[in-house]
Amino acid sequence: MKILFIEKLKEKNVFNRWTFLYILFICLVLILTGRLSYLQLVKGDYYYELSEKKLMQKANLEAPRGIIYDRNGKPLADNRPAYVLQIMKTQQLRTESQKREFTKKIIEIVNILNKNGDKIINQFKIDINPIRFNFGIADKKLAKKVEIQWKKDRDIPSNFSAQQAFEFLRKKFYIPENLDLQTTLQVMAIEDMLFYNYYQMYQPVTIAIDISMKTIAEIEERRRDFSFVNIEAKAVRIYKDAIYNAFVVGRIGKITQEQYEKLKDKGYSQDSLIGVEGIEKKCEDYLRGKDGLQLIEVDKFGRINDVKIEKQPTKGANVYLTIDSKLQKVAYESLKKVLEKIRNGDYGERFPKANSGAAVVIDVKTGNVLALTSYPSYNPNIFIKGITTSEWNKLINDPTRPMFNRAIAGVYPPGSTFKILSAIAGLQEGVIKPDEKILDTGRYMYYAKSGFTPACWLWNRYRTTHGWVNVVDALKVSCNVFFYETGRRLGIERIDRYATLFGLGGKTGIQLDGESNGILANEENKKKIFNQPWYPGDTVLAAIGQSINAFTPIQMASFIATVANGGTRYQVNLIDKIVDANGKVIYKSVPKVLSRVKMYESTKKAVFEGMKSVTSEEGGTARQAFKDLPFTVAGKTGTSQYSNSSAAHAWFVGFAPYDDPQIAFAIVLENGGHGSYAAYVARDIIDAYFNLPSQQEERP
Repeated sequence: MKILFIEKLKEKNVFNRWTFLYILFICLVLILTGRLSYLQLVKGDYYYELSEKKLMQKANLEAPRGIIYDRNGKPLADNRPAYVLQIMKTQQLRTESQKREFTKKIIEIVNILNKNGDKIINQFKIDINPIRFNFGIADKKLAKKVEIQWKKDRDIPSNFSAQQAFEFLRKKFYIPENLDLQTTLQVMAIEDMLFYNYYQMYQPVTIAIDISMKTIAEIEERRRDFSFVNIEAKAVRIYKDAIYNAFVVGRIGKITQEQYEKLKDKGYSQDSLIGVEGIEKKCEDYLRGKDGLQLIEVDKFGRINDVKIEKQPTKGANVYLTIDSKLQKVAYESLKKVLEKIRNGDYGERFPKANSGAAVVIDVKTGNVLALTSYPSYNPNIFIKGITTSEWNKLINDPTRPMFNRAIAGVYPPGSTFKILSAIAGLQEGVIKPDEKILDTGRYMYYAKSGFTPACWLWNRYRTTHGWVNVVDALKVSCNVFFYETGRRLGIERIDRYATLFGLGGKTGIQLDGESNGILANEENKKKIFNQPWYPGDTVLAAIGQSINAFTPIQMASFIATVANGGTRYQVNLIDKIVDANGKVIYKSVPKVLSRVKMYESTKKAVFEGMKSVTSEEGGTARQAFKDLPFTVAGKTGTSQYSNSSAAHAWFVGFAPYDDPQIAFAIVLENGGHGSYAAYVARDIIDAYFNLPSQQEERP
């Protein structure tokens, strides 16, 4: 039937190629019309709602950091609630008009922040007044390499000057030429963060921290204009007694691109904060916690509609230190006070360059650090709201070096404090006896034929001698000649061996970055460092803490703690325990013995008596500082000349009480002149630790 019908159509010339296509077209139109009718009439409401519904994007929700406490539970690094202003990349800016409109809104936000006194984070590498590159790198060759890569990442011609690069980016970001220079820099810094620091879409970029309520109100009033802005309440870091604890607690900072590439698999974002120095850095894995997850709703125009929390973050663990914050403050303030008195000549001789120093206090029975401070210091809170490259350069170029941790990184000749080591080695090796007396002739004449006749400090200053002295007397009056002879008898190999046993010339392993090794005087090190041969005269000089000997205050404090407890060298320790968010102790420190130094009772008695006489007997080099103390202290002064153009460094090391040692300490004052001056810092520390009435107003 169908065939006959088609044949008849053919006969009538009705059916041809065009007729077939016409029928097919009508069928397609009917199908499409039916489908559209179904979508609009039947599923219209569903698809309308879907088209208007916001797209859901995921972003990290930063976990509050754990708190850092001192040994008594006082917070040193805490969190406080504050509002931060974030910008999100919610759409690609493809057209010139889109880019101009975005920059216009960024300018308006910057103006609001500036008007209300809120600080904008600025890590831009171009500075103004005058316009110049500022990468915060002292090494010129390295800075140039960084500059080349920075230009490459931004498609800036490599031969462009800072001025040309600035103008290049101004045009690229469509920043008006009539905008003032400071605002231009701030806008450029924000857009540079957004578009050249690998920030992903919908990932919040923090541009201001701890913003004012005025700023919040103005932004919210114009929420429709600033739909890409997110204001969020966050836990912001705050450091208590910051200047006293900066070198222990450390600080946090914004993650660098290099760090992000290494840590992104651990959940870090480009906007994460990370431990930069101190315990904040050392315990980053514990303090950071686990980030949560937030869902960001954006509409078809890329405007943020809502932010919802899908997964709550888990707070970081709390870290309890061995540090006593009260003792920290006392040590720092005492350094400041004593240095000022030295500059003013209040102790006698005036040394105007005495501007810095360090103090370390250790528990002799555990190795726990009770105080570790360096003067001058800095306030890590200045980094919380963001610090500009110019501010950073000003800080690191300060001639007093407030960011240099002298307690662990400063390396100083130990001077006469090293005589304690020489006395122990000499007595243990039997080259001197406790009651043996050696004649101080003013100059040491053993090598006179070669023209080498080193003198005692008393001879150099007053042209007199100590006469016949034994080891106790030699420690008391710090007789060079006695220890010249002791050093000659020992030889540098044995001096070196005992110094190594006590941990001198090597890192203590304290849980802080930047610790120096120090330098131990011996033939190998002199050849390696100075490319010079070792002479017999070097040995006798090394025995009194000269030659190339140079140690850190933390090494010296550990050394004295080992002497005080009879020869057990403990691992120096800053962390007492770590407690997770649920209150579970996940780490608890225990004293760790690194080595034991054999000390005969006769050796211990002689050295202890010598150190006691320094602080308690007539003629003792530090007696004045410890008068009226209700118990006896053991100590040793040291004055280390390191330059003909500057005053000697002043050292004082010791332990207390003499009869039952509990704490050991080491104090160094750069250009302090005399070791006896450093003893006044030790006295303040002892008064504070043992809760004694302060004598500082009565002492000179």
